[in-house]
Amino acid sequence: MVRFPLLPVLGVLCALGLSVLPRSAPASGAMPVVPVVQGHYLVGCGGCHGVQGRSGRRVVPDLAGQVGYFLCTPQGRDYLVRLPNVAFANLSSQDLADMVNFVVFTFGRDSVPAGARPYTAVEIARLRADPLRIADLHGYRDRVVRGVIGACPQARELHDYDTAQAGREAGHDAP
Repeated sequence: MVRFPLLPVLGVLCALGLSVLPRSAPASGAMPVVPVVQGHYLVGCGGCHGVQGRSGRRVVPDLAGQVGYFLCTPQGRDYLVRLPNVAFANLSSQDLADMVNFVVFTFGRDSVPAGARPYTAVEIARLRADPLRIADLHGYRDRVVRGVIGACPQARELHDYDTAQAGREAGHDAP
């Protein structure tokens, strides 16, 4: 006669029994529900740029209240999508368009220029097919930001990150 230890067998039987029982829904408000587009942002970008688009701007650029300025110029608009971490995101072009629009129009708030149009899946597909492949990404960003500031002078705060980055690269802490 084969004998099974009683506790492990009961544990398995209980687990099997519990897995087939209907689960009750969590009480209303007990679990926050995050919209899919915000979930994409949190997984792909939020770790560095912050849950609300606020980061340690001396290390990673803030998005909140600033990212919309990039739509002041065609080069700035393209830059946002051609960034490698954006262009190579494991999302469909439609999902990426939704996420970029969420970031720009939700976090960007007042920095979005009047009349700015949302990104489309077709535009995203075109831009991500040509991701930035340059070694000096910070230098390129600086040039894009200078163009954005030329078109939207109120965007000067975008340059704060570039100034801090230049200081770190020079071996000293920038203001």
